[in-house]
Amino acid sequence: MEEFERRARRGEVSPHALVSIPPLTGDAFVEARSLPIFTAVYDPRRLLFRRHFHLGRLPLVTGAVVVICVLLWLFAKDLGDGAATKEALLALGAKSRARIVDEGESWRLIAASFLHKDGAHLGFNLFVLVAVGTVLEGVYRRGDYALLLLLSGLACMTTSVIASPPATVGASGLVFGCLGCAMVFGLRFADVLPLRYRIYFGVVLVAYTMAAFWSGLLRTATDNWGHAGGLCCGALCGMLWQPRLLRLSERPRGRLEVLGPWLVAVAVAAVVVAIGPLIPRAALRFEPLRFSAFGVVLEHPSTWARGPDPLGFVAVGNGTDTLASLACSRAAQPTTTSTVARRFVDAELFGLSRGGHIANLEVDPAADVVIAGVPGKRVGFSFIASDGPFRADSYVFVRGNIDCVLVAASRAEATPRARALLAELVKRLRIEDTDAERTAITLSERHASSTSVWIERAAAHAIAGDVTSARDAITRARALVVHEPNQQRKLALTAAQVEVMAAVATGRTEDAERAITEATAAGVNDFDIIALRSTLAASR
Repeated sequence: MEEFERRARRGEVSPHALVSIPPLTGDAFVEARSLPIFTAVYDPRRLLFRRHFHLGRLPLVTGAVVVICVLLWLFAKDLGDGAATKEALLALGAKSRARIVDEGESWRLIAASFLHKDGAHLGFNLFVLVAVGTVLEGVYRRGDYALLLLLSGLACMTTSVIASPPATVGASGLVFGCLGCAMVFGLRFADVLPLRYRIYFGVVLVAYTMAAFWSGLLRTATDNWGHAGGLCCGALCGMLWQPRLLRLSERPRGRLEVLGPWLVAVAVAAVVVAIGPLIPRAALRFEPLRFSAFGVVLEHPSTWARGPDPLGFVAVGNGTDTLASLACSRAAQPTTTSTVARRFVDAELFGLSRGGHIANLEVDPAADVVIAGVPGKRVGFSFIASDGPFRADSYVFVRGNIDCVLVAASRAEATPRARALLAELVKRLRIEDTDAERTAITLSERHASSTSVWIERAAAHAIAGDVTSARDAITRARALVVHEPNQQRKLALTAAQVEVMAAVATGRTEDAERAITEATAAGVNDFDIIALRSTLAASR
């Protein structure tokens, strides 16, 4: 019975053949079509498929895709003065998370699959697309095949947008979509395919797909998430699409049935383009990046990713044309904003320029600004990095012993929307308690009668530049020190440090001079007194 069922499914048993299967027919011979086991598996379309399946169809859709890709590559080269530069590819529709999510340019999800960065990239993708796509165009209706290419490209670029922010291009999504569909087709119809095609779909394509995907995993520049998206979409289409030889029926096909896949493809493309303006409203939000040790919070668009910037700092950027970096440090003594600004320009910017890391550095004069509610300096500058020219503004601010520099940089081709998001990021920079302040606050709440705990809290606030909170903590410690006279010297030193820090920030030295005198009278050692007076003198 198993042999009969298998041969019937393959179309090797005629419906009119006389067969005898004792468990079903006894000793009699009956026509095969009278047996339920035969009618359940016999499909004349599968017999037609087995006898007439071939791959000799003219690949019109594949040819059109090849022509479009070649023309766009030549156009990109012309825009880039002989090379398909990143700027030229972005102008033509390269995939960029920033442009798609931040600015709603969803049409890039379609256009990016037809762009390529160089001749080798173009040649390899088109070679595989012609080799596999031509086969599928012979297997399926042209409309189904065109819809497969569209959906595979969309799945590739959508997956890439979610998992990989940098700009990418290439028809590899179409290629892996075709590979996934072809492999599933080979598995679904292995029992009716001629032997040579079973080997092609079931062995050759599977081995090639595994090798291609694995080679991509070995190269960091490869968009493997996009490849995975295209492959999965192609496999799903292979499960759903019916080969054209299995779609034959007794009734003639209507025009709507013939045009159906093309209409669906047009509708999908129209929806993708139409939803673009809605994407920023639904997906764009700001999320905090905390520098807890320094009490600074940098809020950035959730679509931006972390990475190094051209100056060597840790930064967040949209992967295309804008980025921001924040660097903070803790000094042994309070310092002024002007001193930190000069140090940033001389040591960082000109140091990178002298080392050859950046070129054509031009620095503007410093200007007074308020950043994160704190007085600071803004220093504008421009330079050329390894990946192109940048224009940047650095915002320098000091809080007690903590100094920070926020750099907001953008390329010349950055869009107005990207620049607006960068400006919003600068505006959203805020200050909160440092880790040391939070720890000191918690301890003072648990041990409210301890003089040393309040002194430590005052010191933590002073280091973070919170003069008001530091003075409040000093006042509380003075109320308690009568019970712990051994803390008098430490209290006097901390109070003097708080007032010196305030003098550095405001330029008013009267309170600091009085606090140093009181510290001297309390028996604070000469080394600490000299350090306090030196810091105070340097601030004048």
